[in-house]
Amino acid sequence: MSEKDLNFDQQMIDQLSDVTPPEEEIRKTNPWSKPIGFITWGFILTTWHLDFLHLRYILPTIGVILIFLGFRSLRNENKYFKIAWMLSILKLFLQLGDLVSVSTPLNILGYPEFTIGSVMVGFHQIVMLLVFRAALKDASKKAGKLMEADPLLGASLWTAAAFLIALSPLSNSWLIFIPMVICYILIVRSLFRIGGQLDDTGYVLTNAPVRINNRTFGWTYFLVALTTVIICSTFYNHLQLEPQEYSPPEITEARQHLLDMDFPAEALGYLSNQDVTMLSDAVNVESFSKLLMFDAKRVEHREGFGSYKQITHTYEPGKKNIEATTVYIEVPGNVVYVMQYFTWKGGRPVWQDGILISGETEADDKQIISSGLFYSKRGTEYTADFPRLVCDQITRSTMFGTYYPVLITGALSYPFGAEDQGGYVLYCYTVRVDSDIYETHAILSYVHLLSPLHIPYIRTEDLILSGAYTFEDELQQHFTNYESLALSKRNR
Repeated sequence: MSEKDLNFDQQMIDQLSDVTPPEEEIRKTNPWSKPIGFITWGFILTTWHLDFLHLRYILPTIGVILIFLGFRSLRNENKYFKIAWMLSILKLFLQLGDLVSVSTPLNILGYPEFTIGSVMVGFHQIVMLLVFRAALKDASKKAGKLMEADPLLGASLWTAAAFLIALSPLSNSWLIFIPMVICYILIVRSLFRIGGQLDDTGYVLTNAPVRINNRTFGWTYFLVALTTVIICSTFYNHLQLEPQEYSPPEITEARQHLLDMDFPAEALGYLSNQDVTMLSDAVNVESFSKLLMFDAKRVEHREGFGSYKQITHTYEPGKKNIEATTVYIEVPGNVVYVMQYFTWKGGRPVWQDGILISGETEADDKQIISSGLFYSKRGTEYTADFPRLVCDQITRSTMFGTYYPVLITGALSYPFGAEDQGGYVLYCYTVRVDSDIYETHAILSYVHLLSPLHIPYIRTEDLILSGAYTFEDELQQHFTNYESLALSKRNR
């Protein structure tokens, strides 16, 4: 290249050095707004919890990703940004730990809410906000311009106030909620302006080098979080059994006595000799059966009577059904034994199904005599205990007052590949009347879960007791009445 050409190039460089590039180009080489926007959106998503469509878990997961990505870009600007970046890494692990906690039985353990909440809120939000504030002040100082506002201090105070209000009786007050929302909006608007203010200073931001781009990291972390929830939910919602091979019992005199009184033979085959001996004084046995349907087909029927049309509905069994049988065994002294026996007719009950047995709820001597599950696998029959089954008195408050019913609740699962699944619960109680003329009843309610993905983790029987499940048209309930032998004879 000639000396003339070199002189020409140098002149062009000198002239262009005085030209200010377009604002869009400045933002591409000095992109403060983008990382600050990531961090701000991250704090927004980790602050607000929406209780539908699992957004209270999805949005914070996205939020911690954005916070990390924002601080990752800024980590070489000053020591405070580096500290915030390291805290954001810890925040990623804490979010995974929180997802593990809410998708496992850890969710139902009793924790000191104030202590745990104080530590988590103090770290999750306040400490990071204050470190972020120090980082921005240092960056503004290097740029030779003071920050026009201090929204991060306000955000820290707002976070502390929101936590304390949530623990107080004021948490449901609109007079507190509305001002808090207004303050929050003002703080967020100020946070978004910070990136623009730093852009305007002309202070050059050098993006920290990264090995994994933002999109790849974000999707990888989100898929890891999703996989963690799926694994935890699958493992803990498939209840483990301790099976043993089943051998049909021999027909003894006591068993034959019950069979002669029309005790269902299949159900009787799962009672031990000790149980049968306890029932040998039975004066009457009655059984009632019903098909419980979990994917019933609704059939509409229309009948016309002139201008009047009557519409009724019936249900046809689908592929998931249970044959439920309630057996009443009456013995002298107004003592009633009840056996709730059920067998699956299709379906795969492997995800923490739940049962509720109610009826004669004021019987304070109600107790479980025996229980069990049974199934077959690869041509061998097995029996096992219920993973969870209790008979307990609970407290229920209604518009008519508080009462204390005695209920039996339980949860069950069967191994993958099991067939001919079923189970039974044998319990007894005394009917509190002055004669042997009485009437009693029992209700078996069954909840069948189709998927293990239930977050937060809650025991199915607890959900039943809380009213989370309704039994429409009683398709999943078996309600029966029993009249004592003396009452039955009197009514004939």
